[in-house]
This record gives sequence, C-alpha cells and structure tokens, in this order.
Amino acid sequence: QTVQDLTQVRSDQIKSLEEMKVSFASSLHQLNQLLQDEMRDRRAEGSLRDTRESTEKSERISENAAIKEEATKQKQVFWGARDDIYQKISNLTHDVEMIVTALTKVSVAKGQLDKTGLHCWKYFSGSGMLSTGGGKN
Repeated sequence: QTVQDLTQVRSDQIKSLEEMKVSFASSLHQLNQLLQDEMRDRRAEGSLRDTRESTEKSERISENAAIKEEATKQKQVFWGARDDIYQKISNLTHDVEMIVTALTKVSVAKGQLDKTGLHCWKYFSGSGMLSTGGGKN
C-alpha cells in the first residue's frame, strides 16, 4: 500500500504541478496581453499628443498671421486718416491765410479812406453845391 500511496501522492503532485503550469501560463499570457495593450495605448497616446500639438501649433501660426494682417490693415487705416487730417489742416491753414490777406487788404484800403478824400463828402456835408449844367438859372 505504501507504493500505491506514494504513486498517488506523486500523481497528485504531478497533477498539481501541471495545474500550476497551466495557471502560470495563463497568468503569463494575461500579463503579456496587458503589456501589449499598455504599449499600444502609449503609442496611440503619443501619436494623439503629437497630432494635438501639431494642430495647436498650426492654429497659433494662422492666428498670428491673422493678427498681423489685421494690425497691418489698422496701420493703413491710421496712416490714411492721419494723412487726411494733415491735408484738411493744411487746407484750413491756407483758407485762414487767404482770409487774413483779404482782411489786410480791406483794412489797408479802409485806412486810406477818410471823409476829406472822398469827392462826394462835401455834398453830403452840405458844403458843396451841385451844378445843374448850364449856369443860367
């Protein structure tokens, strides 16, 4: 009976060892799958991150270009308005100079006029008489 018991024990041990091998192989397979999944996820995550970063970079570049273009347009509008204002100020200055010149001429002419210098003044003041042409009255 001892031999039979030993054979049984050995058989049980071999069976247990086989079960452990199967269990270990299964665990190893699951671990391998998990590692493969993790590697695939990390690669995908890296690729996704690279894509996201490249997309953001291109968006920033196009936003920068749009801002530069808008700034250029605003500068052009500013310079155009400034030139227009300068032209209007120049026109106003010219107009004021013309008015001053005209008023100076009028002032000089008025200064040269006096009552005694006017030929008609003596008639208005009553000191002169109008003649009626023939003198035979």
